[in-house]
Amino acid sequence: MQSIRELAPRIRSGAVSPVALTEEYLQRIEKLNPTIGAYITVLRESSLEDAEESERLIREGRYLGPLHGIPMAIKDVIAIKGVRCTAGSSVLENYVPDFDAPAVRRIRAAGGIILGTANLHEFASGVTSANPYFGAVRNPHDTGRIAGGSSGGSAAAVAADMAIASLGTDTSGSVRAPAALCGVTGLKPTYGRISREGVIPLSESLDHVGIITMDSWGTAAVLETIAGHDQGDETTLDVPVPRYTEELEGVPSEIRVGVPRKYFLEVLADDVEDAFHRFLERLAGMGVSVVDIEVEGIERIREIWAPIRLGEAAAFHHKWFAATPSRYGDDLRKMMERGMAFSAVQYIEAQSYRSVMRKNFADALRGVDVLATPTTQISAPRSGEEDFTIEGRHVDIYSALTKLTLPFNVVGLPALTVPVEPIGGGMPVGVQLAGRPFEESTILRLAHHYQLKFGLGA
Repeated sequence: MQSIRELAPRIRSGAVSPVALTEEYLQRIEKLNPTIGAYITVLRESSLEDAEESERLIREGRYLGPLHGIPMAIKDVIAIKGVRCTAGSSVLENYVPDFDAPAVRRIRAAGGIILGTANLHEFASGVTSANPYFGAVRNPHDTGRIAGGSSGGSAAAVAADMAIASLGTDTSGSVRAPAALCGVTGLKPTYGRISREGVIPLSESLDHVGIITMDSWGTAAVLETIAGHDQGDETTLDVPVPRYTEELEGVPSEIRVGVPRKYFLEVLADDVEDAFHRFLERLAGMGVSVVDIEVEGIERIREIWAPIRLGEAAAFHHKWFAATPSRYGDDLRKMMERGMAFSAVQYIEAQSYRSVMRKNFADALRGVDVLATPTTQISAPRSGEEDFTIEGRHVDIYSALTKLTLPFNVVGLPALTVPVEPIGGGMPVGVQLAGRPFEESTILRLAHHYQLKFGLGA
């Protein structure tokens, strides 16, 4: 696997050709995609044309930055001009946007190469990416297991080295959960940090565009490229965008880490629990202060999330769903019906208590800089597994893969998953680091130093 940090200086110097690199990745996609199912649409012709232009600019001395010549995948809910954007559904199988989403436009302006659109759970509305129309996404570490969702194709593409970086979306954990299951790094930034214009919504007030790469340096490079205010998305805030790659070098021992044991550590599979505790021990060994903290009211977070997530999704899909319900997959159809059952009163009450939870998280972060939790309750399950017994308790797959991530969508805080190997081997496990609003630099810096010291997936 190749990282942006390793490749960028070699591309800049001419030691690596963007055309040859892009061709290499297209060959890997051709070979692996029939098994992994990471891509829906592969853009062979246009990606090679972009690579040739990228190479020409470098020859002319016009290097554009760390994404210049880097092959990337874009989740198939994010608009690419002239390329079908299906959202993984037959409902939109013929939709072709006539514009680039701002995130895509900024990647192009930075010299990034778009290889194709990544497969996903239908309409970004589930955790398995077992897509009924475009095929299931399989975990590159064990193709008998799921890649997670909804950004399963985005995570699998990076994990299988079929892309160096990818964009996904995260509404309840849809970037972080598949990144954790596939053993790569995934960021959900602060709500309002990246424009969502040109993104087919799932739940307007919970949706985030997110980033998946091998490591935190690559994530920082993509974030500093695509973040920032956008007039087309009124939820983006006019907050300065740091040079995140330059802010990774601070001293990690100055970062204070809080562990919210209530809710987050109550029910974990053994491999996840063991890997998380080893992670905390390693942080302490790096001189990082690790203390227990509590987030008041966290036990009510799912009550807040459900009417918002399901209600907003039902509102967006209402006309399509009413006209052609049979074009929706079974699990999505059931989810739409659940969303329509919530009342306006329940939705407004949830939004009201959401403000309380934002304050409670802010209070929890007063004495620390970062919150550390596992990313998911389990590592990647086998395809078709939907129910689990953990510590004697029944847990369904949706809860197992989103319980620990969705709180940060509710309150809009930045959250990053970092891959760690379970003790004794096995499937990858993710550790989640969350920070204060617009302080992505802090969680990226802590992850960067951890990955430098212990290696990727250490």
